Amino acid sequence: MKFQSYIFSFLLLIGFTGCFNEYDEGYDLIGRVATIPVLTLSQTEAVPGAAVAVTFRYYSEHEPVTELRLIQVVNGERTTVSTKAISGHNLRDSYQDSFTYTVPALSPVTVTLRVEVVTANSLANGRQANLDVVEEEEEVE
Repeated sequence: MKFQSYIFSFLLLIGFTGCFNEYDEGYDLIGRVATIPVLTLSQTEAVPGAAVAVTFRYYSEHEPVTELRLIQVVNGERTTVSTKAISGHNLRDSYQDSFTYTVPALSPVTVTLRVEVVTANSLANGRQANLDVVEEEEEVE
């Protein structure tokens, strides 16, 4: 009787494992990336020629950070505005940094500012914010 209960348990176990089908998640894991949890602009609306501070906090727990990038996107066209090389990144710390962005002579338009953090495995992760470029108001006398 004990032998029959073992056989029944074994067959039941095989039956349950057949219920778990493997499926494709739709993506491949290629490596670990850094994270930017905070990104702020000193102003969200500016005139051409104004300086806007782009401040952000970043960390990477598994891969050292090697580079920071500031990218502007205007009408779908991406341009790297500034880069910073990073050395001596400590995986246990988070860091705060900033870029100074000079507003281009395009108005009125919305510029998307994207900060990307690149890790030693050449993978990048980013965060973005929008900046509205407005026309400079003329003084009325």
